[in-house]
Amino acid sequence: MVSQQQADTFFLETPRLKFRLWTPDDLKSAMEVWGDPQVTRLFYKNPLTQEQVKARLEQEIAYAQSVGLQYWPIFEADTMEHVGCCGLRPWPRKARALELGVHLKPKYWSKGYATEAGRAAMVYGLQKSGAEVITAGHHPDNKGSRNALLKLGFLGGSMVYYDPTGLHHPWYYYYGATQPFSEGPFNLNDRKALAIVHHTAIKETFKDLIPAYVEARSLDKCEEAWEELINRRDAATRALLHGDQIVGFVAGIRSKDDDVGDNVGEIDRIYLHPSVWGKGHGTRLLQWCEDSLRKKRFSLAKLWVFEANERARRFYERHGYKPDGKTKEAFGARLLRYEKQL
Repeated sequence: MVSQQQADTFFLETPRLKFRLWTPDDLKSAMEVWGDPQVTRLFYKNPLTQEQVKARLEQEIAYAQSVGLQYWPIFEADTMEHVGCCGLRPWPRKARALELGVHLKPKYWSKGYATEAGRAAMVYGLQKSGAEVITAGHHPDNKGSRNALLKLGFLGGSMVYYDPTGLHHPWYYYYGATQPFSEGPFNLNDRKALAIVHHTAIKETFKDLIPAYVEARSLDKCEEAWEELINRRDAATRALLHGDQIVGFVAGIRSKDDDVGDNVGEIDRIYLHPSVWGKGHGTRLLQWCEDSLRKKRFSLAKLWVFEANERARRFYERHGYKPDGKTKEAFGARLLRYEKQL
């Protein structure tokens, strides 16, 4: 049992927050978090009763006693007001993995507390527990949690079924050390993770070159585009993974252009997350896509690239692509069409 002395001891602090352990005397504070339907509506099907909140509190205390972790209560450093909870627990789906959770009272939303507390918990967990990865998920409609996790450096993987809501939740991973890379297929459960890579790479590449293109390719728009592409049966698609994170992709399709024959395939999209640029992964994805187009009986590959994107143009030219003379305008910028014999 946690003593009152332990409970009053703050073992972790940030500039604005303090962490301590839950005790059985904290039921009122626990009710203010897990008993509030505004807080729990996106990770439980129904509001929790007082008995259910009490059981949740007892579970958190048991975690602290057995593994030294829990979703700790957190307090404002200057007022000592209870803000909510943030912490870690073992993630049963993977060895040496912890799950991050942040539950804040509505009064403290939109103050940056989720990222501040989450970052502190992540550092603490990786240093103290021997874990190699921290995971986190959220309800598909919870864009606030999505944005907070991306700020913390998480990258998405395949969506995970979450029994308390009965839904597949977007799921994310943060590694404490470099993981092996691999390539593989993807499906609809990966669309949100693919969209994160797509949106981030576009933003990093074009924020100064073509701002209108960045504005048009919001994260939500990228998700819609991936749902449409994955539902196409003729697409040749491949993902690059770093551990369980999706960090890159390529997609090849039949050319959408009206002026080409049935023998022409198209490199529809190929992007890498900026964290893995310059490591040769783009070359492997491009070669895989070209091989796939050959297997689909295409003898010529074409692609569109913004004229201003000199880095991409050099990449394609190194791999044998040449401008075919066709151009078009989009987002106030010029695109060039490249081609290569397969």
